[in-house]
Amino acid sequence: MSTRRQLRVVLARNPPDAFANCPLFPTLDVILQCPFPGWTMEVLKMITDSLKWEIIPVVTPTIVGGLDWGTLQKNGTWSGVLGYLQNGTADAVALMYQKTDTRNEYFEYSYPVTNVQPVFVARKKTETLGSVLWNAFKPFSVEVWLCLLASLVLNLLIMIAISGIEFKLLFRSRFRPWEMLWHVVQLQLDEKSDDMLFYTLSGNIVLFVFALLQSGILIEVYKGMLLTALITSNGDNPFANADEMIKLIGEKKYHLTTNYMGNWYFDDLQHSDQQHFVSLRAATASNPVIPAASVSAALDLVDSGKYIYPIQQDSLAMQMSKERCNYVYVSDGMPQVSSFFVFTKNFSGIAEFNTQIIMNQAFIQRTFNKYFNEGFKLGFIPKCEVTEPTASDATKPLDIESVIGVFTIGALGVAASLMVFVFEIYHYWHVRILARRARMRDPWNVRNLARIAQIHFTTHEQYSDIDVMRLVDAFNATSSSSDTSTL
Repeated sequence: MSTRRQLRVVLARNPPDAFANCPLFPTLDVILQCPFPGWTMEVLKMITDSLKWEIIPVVTPTIVGGLDWGTLQKNGTWSGVLGYLQNGTADAVALMYQKTDTRNEYFEYSYPVTNVQPVFVARKKTETLGSVLWNAFKPFSVEVWLCLLASLVLNLLIMIAISGIEFKLLFRSRFRPWEMLWHVVQLQLDEKSDDMLFYTLSGNIVLFVFALLQSGILIEVYKGMLLTALITSNGDNPFANADEMIKLIGEKKYHLTTNYMGNWYFDDLQHSDQQHFVSLRAATASNPVIPAASVSAALDLVDSGKYIYPIQQDSLAMQMSKERCNYVYVSDGMPQVSSFFVFTKNFSGIAEFNTQIIMNQAFIQRTFNKYFNEGFKLGFIPKCEVTEPTASDATKPLDIESVIGVFTIGALGVAASLMVFVFEIYHYWHVRILARRARMRDPWNVRNLARIAQIHFTTHEQYSDIDVMRLVDAFNATSSSSDTSTL
C-alpha cells in the first residue's frame, strides 16, 4: 500500500483545463498521444509530484460545455463542482477559480497560480450604409449636436429681435429676417458675411459671443476631432473599452449573457463596490443579464449580434469562441484577476501546496504560454474570412467609407439646391403669367389694347403677327422708360 498522501481531485471535461480528446480521460501527464492534456492538469500534476502526493481522480459525468462550476443554493448548499468539496467527496478541484467573498466563507484558496485577463466577446460590427453616412457626425454625440442646434436657433431669434428693434429706431434701412438667418448660418460655418452688421451694443455683444464660442472654438474643435475620427480606425469592435460597453448596455443596444451566474464576474456585479461593477449594476437594473443554458447557447446569442459575453482568457468559452467566426475580444478597462486552486475549508496541506506554487512559477508560466500565448491550434479551427487586424488607436489612410458621409451631405445639399432652383423658376414664371392675365382682364383693357396697337405700328421692330403678350411686355418697357425720363 502506498504511503504517499492522497489528494482527491475533481476532474471535469472542460478544455483548456482538461481536454477530453485524449485516448483516456483523465490523462495527467504529457504523452505522445496526448500532448495537451490540459493546462490545469499539467500544473496540478507538477505540484503534486513535487510534494510526492498521489492524485485520486473524482471524475464528473458532465460533457464538454455543460459543466456546473458551483453555485450557492438558497438552502446553503453548493451545486456542481464546488458541491463535491462541500459534501466531502473531494479535497480539491482541477479548475481555476477567482476569489469572491461568498466562496471564501466555504472554501480554502491556494496561493495565486497566475493572472488572467477578463474579456468581453461580441460579434464584429458590420458597416451599413446608414452607419457610414454618420461618419461626418462622429466627433460629437447626439446630445452635443442638439445643444449646437438649440444654441443656433436661440442666437438667431435674439439677432432677429435686435435687428427688428434697430429697424424701428431707424438704424437699419430694412428688416429682413430671412436674410439674417442666412447670415447666421454663414457665420456658423465660419464664413461671415460683410453685410452682417449691428448698430447697437447689445447686437455686437451677441455677435461676438456667438462668433467666439459656437462659430470659433466649437467649430475648430470639430475640425480636429473630425480628422482624428476619419483617420483612426475603430476596427470591427462595437465598443472600444469597458466604459463604452456599459453605455451600450444602459442604452439597451446590447445585452449581457452568461451560462454561469455563479461566475466571479457576476458575483462581483451583485456585490462589488468597484466603479466598473457599480456602473454596470446601474446599467443592468433596467436591462437584466440573460442566462444561457450552456457555453454554446451563450455563443449562439452572441452570434445574433446584440449580446455581449463576459469570459476570461483561460476559459472554455474562450476556446469555443475561437472555433467560430466574426467575433471580437475587448479587454480594455478591465484589470487582470488572479486564478486559484480551491480546496475544502481548512485543508491541512495548503501551506505545502502554496510553497510548491511559488517554487514552480517558471513551469507554471511556461505552461500558461504553451496553452494561451504560443498560438497552438487546440480545437476545431474554422475557415473564417481573413481580414487585416486593425487597432483602435492605429491611423489609416482615408478611404471612401470614411468620407462618404461628407460627400453625401454635399450631394444632398446640391440636390436640394437644384430642386429649389427648378421650383423657383416655375414659381416666377407662373407669377408672370398670372400678372399678364390680370392686366388683360383690366377694366381699361380696351385703352391698353389701343396703346399696344399704337406701339405695334410705330415700333421699328417688325412682327409677323400681333403677339399680344409680347406687345404687353413692350408696352410695359416703354412705360417704364417714360417714367424714368420724367424723373
